[in-house]
This record gives sequence, structure tokens and C-alpha cells, in this order.
Amino acid sequence: MDAFVSALMAMGILVLLVCIIYLLDRVNNLEKQTRQFSQSLKSQKEAVPSGPFAGLSSKKLWDAMTGRVPEGFDPDLLDEVRLAYEMVLHKHVDAIFQEGVNDGRMGAMAEPKNTKLINTARGPVESWLPSAQVNTLYKCGLDSVQLLADQLEAVRFALDEVGQTLYGKAMVNLAQPLSVSLMPRPGAEMPVLVPPLMP
Repeated sequence: MDAFVSALMAMGILVLLVCIIYLLDRVNNLEKQTRQFSQSLKSQKEAVPSGPFAGLSSKKLWDAMTGRVPEGFDPDLLDEVRLAYEMVLHKHVDAIFQEGVNDGRMGAMAEPKNTKLINTARGPVESWLPSAQVNTLYKCGLDSVQLLADQLEAVRFALDEVGQTLYGKAMVNLAQPLSVSLMPRPGAEMPVLVPPLMP
């Protein structure tokens, strides 16, 4: 009788051990699958660009616009960003020129910065432009208020040239030379932008 009870207890313990091992294996598998799922979600989140310009800003945004696209970046998304970038470039160029104008009126001179925070309908984005063009834009702004009227043609020429360089590198359409809006000639009418008629 004692042998039967002992055998029964041994069988019970063996079944219990098998159940415990089975349950531990299931828990380990479940944990492994959860970890893999979590990592795949994280990698998908990282793969989807975020922010108003698909996660691009500062020099990375400029690089993407000038043909140095980040690896794995969706070309269709880049076309969409480029359409919105035209306004960013325009505002950045205008802001640097105006800095030069303001400093020129005060008789001051400063080192213009490459980066500027630009507000857009999509949200603020940090824009970056190359130093050579930034310095030229700033100098044109300074000269536009410090030089005599008969010396301004050279400034207009430099302004138009830097505009062609920047817009050309960024592959963005330059509707008119920069001097038309930033340094209009006396008596010349400012171009009026007429909104398209609604159908």
C-alpha cells in the first residue's frame, strides 16, 4: 500500500513538473513574441518621418533639397517637401537681407548665422543656408542702405546672382530676380500677387 501511494505521489510530482516546464516554455515564447512585436513597432515608428518637413530640418533639409537625400527616404515625400520648401527658402533669404538692412541703418555690422527658425503653415522649421550665400545676402542688405543710388546696380546684380545660386541648388523655381522684391528701383511698381479665382 505504501509503495502504491509513493508511486502515485511520484507520478503526481512528475506530472506537476511536466506542467510547470510546459507553462514556463509558453511564458518564454510569449515574452519573446512580445519583444519582437515591440521592436517591429519601434522600427516602423522610426521609419515613418515625422514633423512638418518629414523630419528634415537645418542642414539635413538643405542637403535633401540639393540632391543629397537621406538613405531610404521616399522620393514622393521629397517632392511634397520641396513644394513647401520654396516658402521656407524665400523667408530665410528675405530675413537675412533684412538683417543687413537693419544693421546698415544703425551703422552696425554683425556675422549673419546660417540657421534661422522659419514659421510656416506646417509649423516652425529650422532652415540652413551655406555661409557664402548668407554673407552675400547680408552684405547686399547692408549696402542697399549705405551706398549711393548710382552704386546700387552692382548690389542688385550680386543679389540676383546669389538668388539664382540658392534657388538653383535647391531645385526650386525662382519666379523673379530677388532684386525685384528686395531692392525695387525707384518708381517701379511692386508686383502684386493676385489670388486665383475660385471656380
